Amino acid sequence: MLLHDSLPRQVKVTKKGTEEPQSSSSSILILLYTSIFLQKRYCHVKSESIFGQSCPSKDRCQWTCDNRRLREADAIIFHAYDIQFYNAPVPNRSETKKGSVWILWSDEPPSMVDYGLLKPYKFNWTISYKSNSEVSIGSYGLFSKRDTRWSDVEYNQWIHEQFGYRPEGALWFVSNCNSKKRLEYYNSLTRQKLISVEGYGRCVDYYPMHFCGAGTECERDYMSKFKFYLSFESTTCRDYITEKFFKAFYHGLIPVVVGPDRIDYNRLAPNGSFIHVNDFGKDMTRLAEYLQDVSLNLKLFSKYHQWRQQYEIIIDGRALERVRMCELCERLRTRRRDDMIYYENIEQFYYEKC
Repeated sequence: MLLHDSLPRQVKVTKKGTEEPQSSSSSILILLYTSIFLQKRYCHVKSESIFGQSCPSKDRCQWTCDNRRLREADAIIFHAYDIQFYNAPVPNRSETKKGSVWILWSDEPPSMVDYGLLKPYKFNWTISYKSNSEVSIGSYGLFSKRDTRWSDVEYNQWIHEQFGYRPEGALWFVSNCNSKKRLEYYNSLTRQKLISVEGYGRCVDYYPMHFCGAGTECERDYMSKFKFYLSFESTTCRDYITEKFFKAFYHGLIPVVVGPDRIDYNRLAPNGSFIHVNDFGKDMTRLAEYLQDVSLNLKLFSKYHQWRQQYEIIIDGRALERVRMCELCERLRTRRRDDMIYYENIEQFYYEKC
């Protein structure tokens, strides 16, 4: 499970290094060369605001958005979406420092970005949602250990309140109508009549009163009234598990997931905390029967929330990026200078199990 306290991790290499890691006292210059969705980030803020107050190496890593420092940079970050759609420039390797790490940042699936266009750049590392990226912790959400574990009394009070207050239904907010398979699952589930299923968004519901923006009071109000949330991904690729999964936990719901294999979810979430459609052979009748059982049985309902005694959920974007940038800084600090790899086929990497 990828938790907030899981740094550092081993990074993959293509050959064993013989040189020592970078000097413990030398600084590491990270250059954000392109924009991120047309915006430069962290250009004029302190290191602790980028890497986090508790990051072990925060004083070692320096961040710059000044492309004039290209030849000085130890690591150079490029954003895939901006390269493809906003024609963000990419320099020649000859313009960069020898041994600099070229990093592709992209949290988009291959249905959103044409990774074949990026193959010629031979990126060394990736920052992405994929668990085998060099930087992967906290792409869309994170379980973090509580400073103080909930007592049994605290947990039992919470679980009884939630079980009694929330009706038995399942909720879904959806705006991307291109994913037909998940719409089929939704429509089939609504026909079962064993459990209430409410979907909102232009794909399934056309009433403007049901339009809720992310993070709004409207969204919070709706998500407080259901026991389950349909965390159906638009694209099924290895490790592509987005904020809709973590947001369900954050708002007290049990996620019902459609997406990659269960093993991918198990890397991100505690055992027994979610319901995977694949466990029912994608049979919506069997799924509806089980959701009904969970919604009516306090003991079964409680089983899916036991993790809350030890963990809490982080979905705040700024907090997540501090975790990610800390991981990046740690990787750069511990890498050996001659451990240089590159992705021979970045497209194949992102298309894995799609």
